[in-house]
Amino acid sequence: MAHVIFSPEADDDLEAIVDYIARDKPMAARQWLWEILKTCEMLANQPGVGEDRKGLGVTGCRSYSVGQYVVFFRAREDGIEVSRVIHGSRDMTNL
Repeated sequence: MAHVIFSPEADDDLEAIVDYIARDKPMAARQWLWEILKTCEMLANQPGVGEDRKGLGVTGCRSYSVGQYVVFFRAREDGIEVSRVIHGSRDMTNL
């Protein structure tokens, strides 16, 4: 079984996403977290999907969209490492 490892920044991103959405819609916050985590599991099993992000200066960086959010990850021998999960409207070159 493939593994998903979250960087400390990705953990912080997920917490911020859930906190923001939960202010108005607690159930929706849980649903978004579930969708993102489910997508990360799929990526761990299929790390070649998504967009190659060579322009960000991180070797092997790929991204995959989940609704309005973008998961940035790198393949590992046993799955993936998620480096960030950010809203798609953010300037990704300044992260």
